[in-house]
Amino acid sequence: MKRSSVVLLLALALAMYLPAGDQYSPNANGAADASEVAIGFTGGSVWTSNTTGICMWHFPVVGNLDLKSLFATDSSGAPAVDIQHSYLIWVSDFSVQFLPATPPQYLALAPRGTATIYFSANPGARDLRDRAKRSTWGEPVATFVRQASIVRTADGFASDTFIFSAALASSRPFVLNGKAFNFSDLIPNGMTCFEYGQNGSSWEAGNCVAIGNRR
Repeated sequence: MKRSSVVLLLALALAMYLPAGDQYSPNANGAADASEVAIGFTGGSVWTSNTTGICMWHFPVVGNLDLKSLFATDSSGAPAVDIQHSYLIWVSDFSVQFLPATPPQYLALAPRGTATIYFSANPGARDLRDRAKRSTWGEPVATFVRQASIVRTADGFASDTFIFSAALASSRPFVLNGKAFNFSDLIPNGMTCFEYGQNGSSWEAGNCVAIGNRR
C-alpha cells in the first residue's frame, strides 16, 4: 500500500476516534505567534477618585473565535457586540501617579497591578452598576499581572495612549459555544496591549499581541 494511502487511513481512523467539537483551537496552529494580534478590545474606565479607577473591556476579537462565540444574540438572532451581551469581560483596578509635564501634555505612571477575565454563559444576569460587587460577573477564567507603564496625552486627556504588558498568571478551561477554551492555549506567555482612549479613557479600544513564542 502506498504511504499516502496509509497516512489517509490513519487520519480517518483518528478522526473517527476523537470526539468532534469538544475542543477549540484558538488559531490554526494553536497559540498565537509572537507579536500576532490575539485579542481586540473595547470598553472604558470609570474613575473612583482623582488617581484610581476600574478598567473594563469586552472582546470583539479573541483568536479566531466568531462573534456568536463571544456575544449573546439579540432579538434578531445576531450577536450583540456590547458589554451587556459579552460572555467575557476584562476587569482591572488601577491607579496613576502624575509625572512632571507641560499642560496640556501630561504623563502618568500606571504602577503594576492585576487584571481578571470573567466568563458568564448568561451575561444578561450581570449587575455592572456597582463595580465593587462582582459576584454576578461570572467565573474568573484568567488572571494577569499588568506591568507598570506610562499613560501619555497631548491634549489634557481628551485623548490618550497606553501600552502595557500583561503576563498570564493563571487560567482555567471553560466552554464557549459548546467547545472548550483556555487562554493558556492562546497566549501562554501573556500579551502586550496597545490602547487608545478618549475623555479620560472613559472610552478605550485597541489590540493585544502575544508575548514570546509558543511554549
